[in-house]
Amino acid sequence: IIEAIKAGKRVVAMCAPAIEGQFGEKVTLATIKKTLQAIGFADMVEVGLGGDMTAAYESLEWSEALKEGKEITTSCCPAFINMQKKHFPEIYENNMSSTVSPMCAISRYLKSEDSETVTVFVGPCIAKKSEAEDKSVPNNADYVITFGEMRALMRSKDITEFVPVED
Repeated sequence: IIEAIKAGKRVVAMCAPAIEGQFGEKVTLATIKKTLQAIGFADMVEVGLGGDMTAAYESLEWSEALKEGKEITTSCCPAFINMQKKHFPEIYENNMSSTVSPMCAISRYLKSEDSETVTVFVGPCIAKKSEAEDKSVPNNADYVITFGEMRALMRSKDITEFVPVED
């Protein structure tokens, strides 16, 4: 991430909805965005839109499956997906939704706007790292960092507080 920022690439933070409220009541999405830009990110988007996109696609997929008498299982949680692959491979192969997670949906959206964009998911769960490392999923997030790792990036730039937004 640091190398991409230093190279002048367009690096965009994709923040999990859980980020709001994570750092106290005075820290808003606007102050988080300003802080990420101070670190060197070109922009920040909230992944809630990806949830809407995922819900729309999954509802269509579920509707088609219902017509065929097929059952579908789904989850945006990579730990659940990995558990299914390992312990219930037949259920996974026959019943798993093909819809990508909100993280991937937003990454694909950003990369459709600019294919050179480097996408970084910022969220609470370390399991998202395994999802991003799955190279069978095209245009997924390039990197995943936790909230703690975001704080480490802040400290690396001597940023100790979130950057306030001017009124």
